[in-house]
Amino acid sequence: MPFVTVITTQAFNAAQKKALLQASSDTIQTVLKAPVESIRITLHEVGRGDYICAGSFDAPMVLFDIDLIEGRSEAMKAELIAELSRVAEESLGVSQEHVRTRLCDFPSMNMGMAYGKTAKQAGR
Repeated sequence: MPFVTVITTQAFNAAQKKALLQASSDTIQTVLKAPVESIRITLHEVGRGDYICAGSFDAPMVLFDIDLIEGRSEAMKAELIAELSRVAEESLGVSQEHVRTRLCDFPSMNMGMAYGKTAKQAGR
């Protein structure tokens, strides 16, 4: 935990994707104090013609959708949102104007961990 899904609306090359994923992982590890072993990130690219934003067809966009075990402070979440916006701009060249982050807190008893334990059972 955390589980991160990154959605982009443009095709990026392998180097850009790797930079985004690595910088995102590093940022989450640093800001949330999450052990790297617990961070899972997937990248999904939305094809051309499959997106509209504020009336603009095929507009550039990056969305970080992050599931967390509850307990992070408001300040920690705000820092994470700001840093991931910066990471997307630096890695992909997408303006921070077009970057969004959505955080969802889960109670520890609602999150499954390794070996079929809840996060609560695992001491989280």
